[in-house]
Amino acid sequence: MDRNAYLNELQERYTRAHPNSHRRFEHAAERLPGGGSHNLRLFAPFPFYEAGAAGATIGDIDGNTYIDFWQGHFANVLGHNPAPVIEALRTELEAGRGLATGFPERHQGELAELILDRLGAERIRFTTSGALATMNAILLARAFTDRRTVIKIAGGWHGAHPLALKGVHTYDHGLGRLESAGLPESADTEVVVTRFNDSAALEQTFARSGSEAACFILEPMVGSGGLIAADREYLQRARELCSRYGVVLILDEVITAFRFHAGALYSLYNVHPDLCVIGKAIGGGMPVAAVAGRSEIMELAAPGAPHERAVKFDGGTFSGHPSAMLAGLAFLKHLVAHEHELYPHIGQLGRIAREGIEERFAAYGLNARCAGDASEAGAGSSLVAVHFLTDGAERVRDPEQIYDPKRSDPELRDVIVKLGMLNEGFFVVHGYGALSFAHTEEQVRRSLDAFEQVAKRVSS
Repeated sequence: MDRNAYLNELQERYTRAHPNSHRRFEHAAERLPGGGSHNLRLFAPFPFYEAGAAGATIGDIDGNTYIDFWQGHFANVLGHNPAPVIEALRTELEAGRGLATGFPERHQGELAELILDRLGAERIRFTTSGALATMNAILLARAFTDRRTVIKIAGGWHGAHPLALKGVHTYDHGLGRLESAGLPESADTEVVVTRFNDSAALEQTFARSGSEAACFILEPMVGSGGLIAADREYLQRARELCSRYGVVLILDEVITAFRFHAGALYSLYNVHPDLCVIGKAIGGGMPVAAVAGRSEIMELAAPGAPHERAVKFDGGTFSGHPSAMLAGLAFLKHLVAHEHELYPHIGQLGRIAREGIEERFAAYGLNARCAGDASEAGAGSSLVAVHFLTDGAERVRDPEQIYDPKRSDPELRDVIVKLGMLNEGFFVVHGYGALSFAHTEEQVRRSLDAFEQVAKRVSS
């Protein structure tokens, strides 16, 4: 395949089909850096602009309709604009309520109780983004232990803040570099990076840094790093080492909480963290994230905490926003009530997608390997990422594998396949994305046919 010729063909076809979005993007690019406010939503030649979304589909301002596997950054377990949330918000707004007042919100306690019960945690505090939640979780761990060092995994994304922007995407003989300009010099020494799913490397990291470490933060399924699930032995070893060295174990479940069942993924591993960070699904489509965990750690954010250990996790203007709390409560109540029909369905769709994608590309000589499988936790999974491995590997085990240019081909996935699938009527991220309860098996199988059309061109 002449990759550049095919890419030019894809971009020209896409541009012809989106004249209104093209004009809208050119206008936005004169005012917003890169044309938007979230880099993952921006792609070449330009993103389309949404005109309406319902269930599994999204329409744009040029009249095109797509089967959407992005689903609100993986948050929309029920699909776009689900009825239980829309009805709850409509009732509230028609009653003249729902906007911020600056006073405690009456649904907050009920949402807190529901989440704590499902997570097996003792205290929770809400905020508005996963980045704020992970930052404050780390601050709590540092205050509680009176230590500075943060251990994280190579390829782990925990939001844009100084205590997490190391070893995320940039591959240079391993994922271990600072990822942003403007960081304090101390960030490089205070953040220690270790390999995911490598228990021997983890033990070595704790032997070197465990006595100075405040916390070990990781996702039980790495999101931005490839949707790779932790090996059961690795996650359980992490819990043991944290307990031995007095390190706070923080599990980042912004993506995974309420995605595999109506609770945290960590419970399926029989691992309990000291702190857990959750987001996405818990807001029902509204901006909600939270830190939950042991009361003795969480209380360091409360009024009256000892001054020398108090953490300024004070919240923000829109923390505990009335409409966000109501939306999250309506959404999670629905997930809990329908847990036994919902999760097996979306897990089955995920399996069909992962197996089918690998088969379709293999038929054309391409080593596409799908991540997102949660069998290590004993669960079905509705998450799917596609990785084109050039080293012949049959399984994706850690983020370094997919960011090493000698071992994988991210351009094929994130540029060519993305545009190819868009032109076939499907919006995918990381090669595919997330299934929702609104998706059907017929839509998934149609997506496999679309992948085959792309595979034909790529392999020709």
